[in-house]
Amino acid sequence: MDIQNMKNHIFNIKLARLTGLYQMLDPDTIKCRGRNIYHVVMSCVLLYMCLISMILMISGVYYWTVNIPISIDYFWKSVSTFYTIYKTSIIIRHSNDIWNCLSITRLDFTTFSNRNRQVLDRWRERLSWLTTIYAIIYTMSVVSYLVFTLVFNEGKTPVKNHDGSIGYYRQNVMNFYLMVSDETYNAHYYKFYFIEALFAAFMGFFFFIFDFLLVTLCFSMCCQMRIVCSAFESVGHKSVRDPQSPIDYTNGNTKITLMNTI
Repeated sequence: MDIQNMKNHIFNIKLARLTGLYQMLDPDTIKCRGRNIYHVVMSCVLLYMCLISMILMISGVYYWTVNIPISIDYFWKSVSTFYTIYKTSIIIRHSNDIWNCLSITRLDFTTFSNRNRQVLDRWRERLSWLTTIYAIIYTMSVVSYLVFTLVFNEGKTPVKNHDGSIGYYRQNVMNFYLMVSDETYNAHYYKFYFIEALFAAFMGFFFFIFDFLLVTLCFSMCCQMRIVCSAFESVGHKSVRDPQSPIDYTNGNTKITLMNTI
């Protein structure tokens, strides 16, 4: 993919490089012991998220008999996390295949030479606008949530323990009590806040890059189909969406009309 000439691609390459998605997919990215350095970093992050999810599962079992709402909350958070890990692992494991699939974003993806450049420009602008707005919404949502949680953290949630006592935990980003007492949790609130905020940020990030990649491929396929459609229209098709539309050829004073047959 020629990043020096981004106008030849239906791909928001700037945003892809900013998020690290481009480097994750690029076979020429710097390597560490033969492996893409971004794959190594992402694998470490996924391992961290998997560890948190396993602790949540254990905590859910721990609270199951005395605090079912907390257990259900932990279970669905664990399932969501494992699903995110699965999607991200697909990107890492099949990065070369995905990189090859992104060839559909090129202007010269089709073999014919009569391509309408304006079609690609329109679709690239649409994709760039959509993905940029999408990234801003994702970022603002995560940042706002983290800030509001930190500002309004004086509220406390009552949690019933196994001994029948009630612990009062301060509100946090994800409320990962992780089988610790309320005294310990509240005393080390900011440490737990950092762990949970990092977890939430990674969750939002991984959701975004997968959606970004999917939207890019969908827009690219639509664009290539429109380029093919434009090429057909340039040789006389009035509309390729109408299977009965004629192709008109004019040879001097002779006009030949070919009708599509089914």
